[in-house]
Amino acid sequence: MLYSFLRILMKVTVRIFFRSIVIRNKEVIPENGPLLVLANHPSTFMDPIVIATILNRKVYFLGKGELFKSKFAKWLLPKFNMVPVYRKQDDPSQMNKNAETFEKCFEHLENNGAILMFPEGVSFTERKLRTIKTGAARIVLGAEARNDFQLGVQIVNIGLNYSDPHHFNNDLFINIHKPIQVSDFKKEYTKDNFLGAQLLTAEITKQLEKLIIAIEDENTDVLVSHIEMLYKSRLVEERGIKEYEKDAEFLITKNILETVNYFSIHDRTLVEDMRMRIKNYFVKLIELRLSDTDIAPNKHQTSFFAFSFKSLALIVFGAPFWLYGFINNTLPFEIPAFCAGKISKQKEFRGAIGMVGGMFTFIIFYTIQITLVWKYTQSYYFTIAYSISLPISGLFAYWYFHTVKRIFAKWGIMMLFYKKSVYISKLITEREQIITEFDRAKEKYVLILKDSKLHPST
Repeated sequence: MLYSFLRILMKVTVRIFFRSIVIRNKEVIPENGPLLVLANHPSTFMDPIVIATILNRKVYFLGKGELFKSKFAKWLLPKFNMVPVYRKQDDPSQMNKNAETFEKCFEHLENNGAILMFPEGVSFTERKLRTIKTGAARIVLGAEARNDFQLGVQIVNIGLNYSDPHHFNNDLFINIHKPIQVSDFKKEYTKDNFLGAQLLTAEITKQLEKLIIAIEDENTDVLVSHIEMLYKSRLVEERGIKEYEKDAEFLITKNILETVNYFSIHDRTLVEDMRMRIKNYFVKLIELRLSDTDIAPNKHQTSFFAFSFKSLALIVFGAPFWLYGFINNTLPFEIPAFCAGKISKQKEFRGAIGMVGGMFTFIIFYTIQITLVWKYTQSYYFTIAYSISLPISGLFAYWYFHTVKRIFAKWGIMMLFYKKSVYISKLITEREQIITEFDRAKEKYVLILKDSKLHPST
């Protein structure tokens, strides 16, 4: 009952927290039968919340055993369908309790249940897949083995791709792979339990790497991020990719990464030269307090007069509505962010704490505000109108504040362009030269790929 109620609340909260959520291949998730769901783990307890809201079935979670230390936690967490799993790095003396955990998992799968695990074992907000532990493979293979591989357990791997999981109003692309049939590993597991678990773990790793942007080297990640800033929007526009087509954007980033990885091996000089040129370009932008989007060409850009007229009209006429939204929504919006910063210094926790905390603060504040309005007006229609206005005005206030910030920044940029037009013109030229150079490298890489497919033995 508690799980079902919170799941509904979380579903609404997740939808509000993210600007857009795009799910690829949701239809491949089995709606019945024994299931193990595995995912990368960039944002602590935001990840299980997000996955639980997209599954059309109840799911049990494997969580760190250290979370279950207190009597209250031992009583509460199982009500959220959480099962403890003990890690050697937390407390080696507790590892013997995993036999009980495995037994619970076996029983749950035998009852056609669904289990969610994060096989990396740790949570870091990096575009990187850490070593996948064999625990997930051992659980499903163990469950199948004691049922003569007739259970029909499936594994679904999910890639969580956040644009930024730590702040409100960002994007989330959920990438799902078709299921792995655990029974396919019967022969290897029966012959050698260790080998069977290793082979299944390797397949899990292979799938997860396809579902996310996995970059092993930090320097490569920085370079790819910079190239994305310079190049991605242009490719999106050229290919006519819509805002909701996050899978297409994902493939663009994958292609950029593959190109960088190829030339990092086969033409290191080219990569290092590009790295330095891009680094110098961004250093110059920082010196001018500009971003790449400030000088990137914009086909939809209006004249300075038209932009200023529309902006002034928005600022003047939108101000009263912003003030109304600000008064009614600031405290419930800011309190969770403040608490998140105090509770944890780890960025992996902040977005999750802010999102869940925001759900409770908005419910509490809105309940108090609506109750007071009803108490002092005794008007049914006015109270309903006020209730509806609260979230709408809050979203408008957020949009208005950030839009006005962009307007003032744009005016500042236009003044800067006027004062340093020659310097900025050189920057724009440098930007285009970098893009042209990467274009050539990408085209060369595409030709090499085509040639390797035509002559696979070479």
